[in-house]
Amino acid sequence: MAKKPGASGIILLAVILGLVTAYFIWRYLADVKRQSEANWQPVVIAVVDIKPRTTISSEMITLARFPQDHLASDAVTDRKQVEGKIALGRIRAKEQIRASDLVQKGQVPSLAYEIPPGKRAVAIGAGEVMAAGSTVKPGDHVDILATYHDPISRQETTQMILQNVTVLWVNTGQTDAATPGGANSSMTVAVTPEEVELLTAADRAGALRIALRPVQDQTIVSSPGITVRDFGSGKMIESASSPMEGRSTQVIISPPPSRTGRSITIVRGTQEQIMSP
Repeated sequence: MAKKPGASGIILLAVILGLVTAYFIWRYLADVKRQSEANWQPVVIAVVDIKPRTTISSEMITLARFPQDHLASDAVTDRKQVEGKIALGRIRAKEQIRASDLVQKGQVPSLAYEIPPGKRAVAIGAGEVMAAGSTVKPGDHVDILATYHDPISRQETTQMILQNVTVLWVNTGQTDAATPGGANSSMTVAVTPEEVELLTAADRAGALRIALRPVQDQTIVSSPGITVRDFGSGKMIESASSPMEGRSTQVIISPPPSRTGRSITIVRGTQEQIMSP
């Protein structure tokens, strides 16, 4: 009759089996790690947000490893291919930098990169009076007004034809809002293809004027426009007064009831002024 192993023999056997199992687990994990690392590729990423048309320095970028199936099609893998280049558009922190994001220093990036999807870039004239005193810069939002002869009412009509329009370019290629001065000869705006036709027709039919919008103001105003006849029809315009007064002032334009000849009376609050053409 065979002698059964004692407790010490069972413990020794368990230890041996445990060591063998641990060895195979270690080998398996090491193989998985080697296979994973073989499929990961170092690429250049942005450390900080990089603004459009910014020269990229070494402090703005670093190398990071990504799985092969998470790499951008034209991701850059060499820092030297990025340093000193100019970013065409905004590159956010931790994003992979692609070759298509960059342009050589000294080259002029195309305005086409700045046009939003579904929009077109169209240029209009911009004198000091027309363009809000030459204060309009790239990135601003404006309203465009047109003054033209309405064939139906047979009156000179002024109307806001486009609102909250983005300015892409001013003068001779200025696209940086930090550049001194604003639009004084021309500006390029982003509009839809249908609005290109409207803007071109309005420019052909009459005179355009630009109104600069406040930052973050997305309000769209519904307005039928105003004609020369409205100045003599008692039309009331209510405008906000200065913050110091804390109230609104009504400007009433109406023809005088008892005076002869062509004249109008302008009432501003408690003051009355008679104007004769």
